[in-house]
Amino acid sequence: MLEARNSPPNVHKQYVVLDQTFVVFDIDQPKNACQKLRLNRLAGVGPIYWRFQTNAPTRYIVSPNQGVLRDDEPIEILITLWQNRFRPRHELYLQAAPYPEKVDFDSNQLFETTQDSQVTYLDLGTTVMKIESAVESQKSLTDLTSALDATATTGADRVDQLQSILNLTRSDTEQITSNIAQAKQLKVTLDAQLQQKQALVVEYKSKLAVLEGSYMRKSAEVHRLQNELLNQQKLNAMRASSSGQQRNSTNCSIS
Repeated sequence: MLEARNSPPNVHKQYVVLDQTFVVFDIDQPKNACQKLRLNRLAGVGPIYWRFQTNAPTRYIVSPNQGVLRDDEPIEILITLWQNRFRPRHELYLQAAPYPEKVDFDSNQLFETTQDSQVTYLDLGTTVMKIESAVESQKSLTDLTSALDATATTGADRVDQLQSILNLTRSDTEQITSNIAQAKQLKVTLDAQLQQKQALVVEYKSKLAVLEGSYMRKSAEVHRLQNELLNQQKLNAMRASSSGQQRNSTNCSIS
């Protein structure tokens, strides 16, 4: 069971948690890109009202986009990028606060003060963007390893060089840790997207088989109609020829 964390001063409180805030949209597909998240309430915090907000409301469809958590059962959230039109400036974030048990409840008033509310920003991006970011992170890590290997000095000078390098990278430790976590999440997301595309291929193959069957039936029907038309034209020609011969025979008899 998830336990509520002790929030230090001047830090947003935490009432709910998402299984991940790393959202990657596969925009190179014919359908609207989407990703599922799981929202769960922390234990011992009471009823919590939550909602999703964005600065691009015409681009993101979140279902459900708000509600009240009264138990520890997780809620599945589906985030859809409408028409796959993503922009780096897009923001999507989750807000949560204790739910007031009153009739005249106003959701906007809950988040007027940030001290009693939680705000969690989602890390949005596309598949290509996140892969490029992961490659750059790996390159930075490789450069650091190369720098460590390149220190050919020994003794105190080598210790000083290593200390200098470590001092430069210490401020990036959290970022490197975050990049590693994102790389793991990216792998999971890419695996899921691959399965979706494989399912899409199966769906399209099934539709193609139906269309091919329909095409063959219609082609056979067109071929049959063409033969009927050709036979009818031949029959009409034979009738016209027979009628002309009869008229010529009648004219000959009269004269």
